[in-house]
Amino acid sequence: MTEQMTTVSGIRATGRLHLGNLLGAVETWVEMQKRGPSFFFIADLHSITTGFPGREVLHGNRRDIILDLLAVGVDPDVSNVYVQSAVPETVQLAWALGCATPVARLMGMHHFAEKKDRLSQLGEDANAGLLTYPVLMTADILGPKGTHVPVGADQRQHVELARDIARAVNARAGRDLFPVPEPVFARVDRVPGLGASGKMSKSEEDTIVYLADGPDVVRRKFLRAPTDPARARRTDPGDPGRCPVYRFHELLCDGEDLRRAADGCRTARIGCVECKAMPVGRINALLAPIQERRRDLEAKGPGYVDEILEAGSRRARAQITKTLAELSDLIGLHVPSVPDSWRMS
Repeated sequence: MTEQMTTVSGIRATGRLHLGNLLGAVETWVEMQKRGPSFFFIADLHSITTGFPGREVLHGNRRDIILDLLAVGVDPDVSNVYVQSAVPETVQLAWALGCATPVARLMGMHHFAEKKDRLSQLGEDANAGLLTYPVLMTADILGPKGTHVPVGADQRQHVELARDIARAVNARAGRDLFPVPEPVFARVDRVPGLGASGKMSKSEEDTIVYLADGPDVVRRKFLRAPTDPARARRTDPGDPGRCPVYRFHELLCDGEDLRRAADGCRTARIGCVECKAMPVGRINALLAPIQERRRDLEAKGPGYVDEILEAGSRRARAQITKTLAELSDLIGLHVPSVPDSWRMS
């Protein structure tokens, strides 16, 4: 097997990036693009497994996400940045890989079981896309011959499936057609929301800190965030472990601020407003340069994003078509060729 590291990861086209995307995924992308070829895509096909949001919504989300990614530090001159649906060969590859995947394995995936139960509660049926989602994700990974896949812990099972499918196809081929990809987990497993549940919910915008949120917006969201119910009055002591805001201290603040927040909460030496000011300051300092770069990128006009996606999609398509050709030749299917026009410098 090749020793070259090839990173593959995608993000669903569901809207502007937020702090969870940054700390849980994109920071890892920026770091890993320095280590070898990288393929970062907008997963618009995955985005329609829960409904068709519409052309304008998907196109707008795609542009916003790309600008956010570039502002954070994904470099289109180093990484292949593309749209999943612009590479139809990935779907062809997914079909072939699906024919090597047991249905029982897919039905036992946590992702499918959870979504199926949720839809059932609403009186709806799960669609086939939800069932085969992990096979398409496997094609996303194996198409560029990815060796490393930055994912959240909730995607561990999907990467395990990709590993098993790669091994199964390699065994049938009698050679290492695909590398067996390794998951790469970010330093932050999950960024909480600011609501009482501690989970981000796009139905409650104030529970999410978006990369686009200015200082006043971030401050307002934190001021409205619930804390430990025991701190009904300024002089009441509390338990940091019961406060949704304290998780942001753990993610963003250094040791001294962290101790000050924890001890101040337990002894009521500091109030919740003062406590919230610490992560607010850290978040605003983190987002300010990203927002400035985003404004500079937007000033280049809408054609700038189109050019990046066109170039990245062609390069990705060339590589993924080459992989599909290898598998097609092995199986006995029509072997696609790679036009020179796809090989962009």
